[in-house]
Amino acid sequence: MRRVLLLLPLLALAGCKKETAQGAVKVTVTYEGFKPGCVRVQARDADGKGEPLSEDLDGKGGPEGGSLIVAVFPQDGWGSTIQVEAQAFERICAGNPVVSSSQRVTVVAGEATPAALQLLATDHDQDGYVSIRTGGSDCNDDVPAINPGVTEERCNGVDDNCNGQSDREELRLEQTCTEGTGCEGVRQCGDNGRVVCSVPNAILAYPDVDRDGHGDKNAEAQTFCSGLPVGYVTGPNDDCNDNSVTVYAGAPELCDGLDNDCDEAEDETFPQLGTACTDPASQCAGQFQCNGTNSVTCVATQPIPTLYPDDDGDGYGRNSDAQQTCGQPTGTFVSQGGDCDDGNRFRHPNRAEVCDGLDNDCDNQPEAAAVCPAGAPAWQQRTVGPSSRSWQSVFTSASGEVGVVGHFDARARLLPGGTTFQETTTGCNPTNSGWNTLWLDEANNGRGYFGSAGGRLVYQDTTNQNCASQLDIDRPVESLVGIRNGGSLELHGVTSPAGLEVNGSTFIWNGGTGLTYGTTGVSPLYDVHGVSRAALFAVGGYDAGVGAAEPRIYRFNVTTGQWQTENVQSIPGLARLNGVWVVNERVAFAVGNSNSVLRWNGTSWSKMDFPDDNVESLTSVIAFGANLAYATAYNGRIYRYNGQRWEEVFEDTSLRINDIAGTSPADLWVVGENGAILHWPQ
Repeated sequence: MRRVLLLLPLLALAGCKKETAQGAVKVTVTYEGFKPGCVRVQARDADGKGEPLSEDLDGKGGPEGGSLIVAVFPQDGWGSTIQVEAQAFERICAGNPVVSSSQRVTVVAGEATPAALQLLATDHDQDGYVSIRTGGSDCNDDVPAINPGVTEERCNGVDDNCNGQSDREELRLEQTCTEGTGCEGVRQCGDNGRVVCSVPNAILAYPDVDRDGHGDKNAEAQTFCSGLPVGYVTGPNDDCNDNSVTVYAGAPELCDGLDNDCDEAEDETFPQLGTACTDPASQCAGQFQCNGTNSVTCVATQPIPTLYPDDDGDGYGRNSDAQQTCGQPTGTFVSQGGDCDDGNRFRHPNRAEVCDGLDNDCDNQPEAAAVCPAGAPAWQQRTVGPSSRSWQSVFTSASGEVGVVGHFDARARLLPGGTTFQETTTGCNPTNSGWNTLWLDEANNGRGYFGSAGGRLVYQDTTNQNCASQLDIDRPVESLVGIRNGGSLELHGVTSPAGLEVNGSTFIWNGGTGLTYGTTGVSPLYDVHGVSRAALFAVGGYDAGVGAAEPRIYRFNVTTGQWQTENVQSIPGLARLNGVWVVNERVAFAVGNSNSVLRWNGTSWSKMDFPDDNVESLTSVIAFGANLAYATAYNGRIYRYNGQRWEEVFEDTSLRINDIAGTSPADLWVVGENGAILHWPQ
């Protein structure tokens, strides 16, 4: 069995009782000036007894030196004198050692006898090979690139691998070679020191994959002897990206994220690139980016919200005409789309169905029977007061209260949740005519303001049977509407002619004793309505008995505080107008004699088609959007506009209808002559 030396620390010897009793040798091997790749440590009996020991060990330490410690235990049959030796090799323990050192040691029983072996050699360039002068194989110990481990491949007149051969022998210079396709030549030293196959009349060319006339700067030149193939050029080889036809040295710099001119900078002629901007199309925050046409454009860097036009103000917009923008478009826009009728605020997704004969929740299903009274919905008719009663005006509030007024001092209220009108015929003194109009102020506990045909202006609180603050303006008050101007209530009123007058008038009443007349001359006026000072219209005109039947519409001018004509009299086929209703600043309707119907679109009034089955004197109108309006005809008919056409929804020619009001298309009130009051549905 082969015995080996033990590479152990000295303290380990103390634990080996048997061996320690016989004694041992602690061999310290040091090497200076180099680091051996392998160290061989050998030990034998000085008199040649027994078998020698040997162990190959990796060199330890740094490139300038190091040490090893080996414990040697005498073998059976050995005497007390031992010869130890250390040999150093450059790479592996083979061949001749670079340097060796030996020492004879007498072992003392029970002790660890020291032995020191020193190996000296020089590896000045620290390339792992020892100088020839100190027993190694490095023929130039000043240059790390010259040693036996180097592969000889350059023409430099130096024996790089220390094998004693010249470049001519090592690199087979002047021998025949083949280069490229069918090019025979002679091996020679090239300009860069590498061996090339020199071929007379050969063409050196570089790959030009993108066919831009510039060779790939990172590719080696190739030799061709039978003509230049497609995809190669003889030069210049200055293309830093041979996969893009727009990239080569001297190319114009484009805005494309590439280094077009190969100057190691991208898009340097576009200083705006990457800076903050506002996208002009969406008004969103963005960043300048290349737009593919050799310029920069602002691109939004955030999700662009979609806004939907909401003309009817129900919180849902129509999908058509939607805009993607971070700004606020002109008009009313919301973030929810899907409105199936943007001209009716009572029709939109998730809307509760009401009894109006329409698809309120946009699910394309008819309203459930449960939303209407038992049986088919219909107009309920009742008589309030004597049959001689003429109800002239009706007003409904969001709370559910209904108020009506008429001739002579007749007033009636239906309280929220009630079923019977409470009628009063005294206490307000409208003179000998009666009340033409009323307006209820929900912000002031339902206080009612009345105007009479005899020119009286009064108000009445719900807790008082009598009226207060009587003013007499001596002209027929045809209509009142309340508008809040800041914190103050303004009651805008209009009149028809009094006595021998042929014109009407406008006024603003503060509800008390303050009243101011408009200074602009107006024609006879029969109705006024609005939702704000900016959306406030008055209508009227002249009957055919005064001359040619002419309509008139006036709009309140917020700047001047006066009324200005809308010049609808220039529209052919119209007559005197009797009623107006304003939905918002973009939608309003006006109706009058001889089937006269007009609509306001926020800019101008236009005539609407109306059924010509009957020539109607249209007395009043109410609208809930651009696509839903109701108009009453004096001869007992009610019409509805559905966004496409006007259609008759009620007829009783024994009735005479004066006014219509309502809180929704499922809560409509109509009043007229002979004490008649109608409600939809019953």
